[in-house]
Amino acid sequence: MGQKKTLVVGMAGGSASGKTTFTKRLLEWCEENNLRVELVNMDKYFYRGKEGGPTLVLPSTGEVMPDNNHPNSADNARLVTDMDARCAAEDAPEVLIIEGLMALAVEEIRSRLDLRIFMELEPDVRALRRMLRDLQGGRGETTPKFIATYYIECARIGHGRYVEPSRAHADVILRGDADFERTVPLVGGLIQQQVADRRA
Repeated sequence: MGQKKTLVVGMAGGSASGKTTFTKRLLEWCEENNLRVELVNMDKYFYRGKEGGPTLVLPSTGEVMPDNNHPNSADNARLVTDMDARCAAEDAPEVLIIEGLMALAVEEIRSRLDLRIFMELEPDVRALRRMLRDLQGGRGETTPKFIATYYIECARIGHGRYVEPSRAHADVILRGDADFERTVPLVGGLIQQQVADRRA
C-alpha cells in the first residue's frame, strides 16, 4: 500500500496557550499557498457533561462537573473514525490539522499524526488569558470565581497530568507568545515541503 495522500498535523498545548490563534493563521497561510487544508477541532467532540464523558467533584464546593481536561473528555473513537474517513476519501485534503488539548496525549490520535506540534506558555500567563477569554462568554459560566475555581481544581491538574507530559511527543515546540508572523511561515514551509515529498 502506498503512502497516504493526506498529511495529518496535530496541534496540542495548554488551555489559552495560543494554539487556536496559531492554527487559524496556519490555515490561512496554507490556503494562500495553494494547499488544500481542513481543520478538525477536538472541542467539537467534547462530551461536556453528556453520558460517556468523565466527571470530577470540585473539592471546594462538592459540585460534580464534567472534566474537560482528561484524555477521555472527547469522543476519541468518533474523532479517529472521522480522521480516517477524511484521509481515505476521494476528495481528501492535502493537509488535515487536528487541534486540541489532548491531540498528543491520546495514543490513537497521536499515532495518526505525521507532524506533531506543541504550543507552550507559562502557567500564569495561560491562566490570565483563560480568565479574560472565559469572561467574554461562549464557554459557559462567566463568573470570575467559577472560572478561577475550575482552572485551579480541574484545568491546572489536567494540564500537569496529561497535557504537559504529551510535550515529549512533539516534533516542533512553539512559544504561545512568539511572533506568529515569523513562526507560521516556518511551520507552513515545513508542511509545504512534506506535501511536496508526497506528491513526488
